[in-house]
Amino acid sequence: MRNIIGNRYKGLEMTGIRAVSGHSLSISLKPQAEGEIRESVLLRDPLGYFLSFYNYRWARHAAGDAKPPDFSLWYRTQRRNPITRFLLNRYFEHGIPALYRFSSQGRLAWLEQRLAQFHFVGSYRYTGEMIAGISRELGLPEEAERANVTPVRHLTADQIPEPLRLQILEENAADQALYDRWAERLWQGAPKNPPPSLPSLDQPRYALADSLGGIAKKLLR
Repeated sequence: MRNIIGNRYKGLEMTGIRAVSGHSLSISLKPQAEGEIRESVLLRDPLGYFLSFYNYRWARHAAGDAKPPDFSLWYRTQRRNPITRFLLNRYFEHGIPALYRFSSQGRLAWLEQRLAQFHFVGSYRYTGEMIAGISRELGLPEEAERANVTPVRHLTADQIPEPLRLQILEENAADQALYDRWAERLWQGAPKNPPPSLPSLDQPRYALADSLGGIAKKLLR
């Protein structure tokens, strides 16, 4: 139900719980936690995200005879601007249909206001720096063991045709703008330069693309 009502934890009691983790923790956990909460997030560019997700999704076929679908075909089943969507839906608890009141411009503007209050924001390439910094604050060892859950890559960035690369950047402009503006922020303040101009009336396109993508995903299976 989290896609409908947002990622909420109504009635949850955290008495005695010292730590929580996971991909889908939401902001409603903050009032239940004791002490100061310092929010941090790692961002990814849309092309890198789709490529990584594709390789992860089809890694289980590496040892068998089944081959993954063509990347361009698989891409048609994916939601547009998945990073901004994930943050709005999973962390900031905007469910459906409320999620569709945000245009691309609205997504970026709303998220930037919230990210300006975060402790750390940066590219996934700064994972080590983020872990080390937070660990120092907590008095923990700064080194973390690196691991890749997708050892086999079916596709690399240089194998994606240029027209498709440009299509991905155009159709996921909100995610790309968020990454470009916040990838190097780290422990500093909000970006000083003005945000780019993005579509401000494209809410129906999100709803249509999600519906068609859902149908295509079922057919692909």
